Amino acid sequence: MIWSKIKTMAELTKKDIKEVFVEAIEPFVTSIQKDFEKLDAKIDLKTDKLDNRLAKVEFELKETRHDILGVNEDVKWMKGNSSELFAKLDKFIMLLEKNEQEILMLSAQLKRIEERVNKLESRQQ
Repeated sequence: MIWSKIKTMAELTKKDIKEVFVEAIEPFVTSIQKDFEKLDAKIDLKTDKLDNRLAKVEFELKETRHDILGVNEDVKWMKGNSSELFAKLDKFIMLLEKNEQEILMLSAQLKRIEERVNKLESRQQ
């Protein structure tokens, strides 16, 4: 150590002061440097993890966009074909109404026929 070489304060030079200062601060600086290296490694690890997560999010976003485009195409197709579907549905409803009317007419005719048969049977007895 330098202190053992120096006998009086007058013998101190700038070089001696610098050596004493470096000797005193060197362990602290080394410790700080090691801490910075540890922090740097942790930051690198976290950055890699964050990059991986971001890549997954980007992939999922691309898949979602693709899915949305498919849904949009389906909606366009459905809108285009909805008028045809409604026209067919209207025809079907008209057929049902017509059938209902025919059934009512046939029911009325059946009642009249039953009444005639009943009258005829009652006359024969």
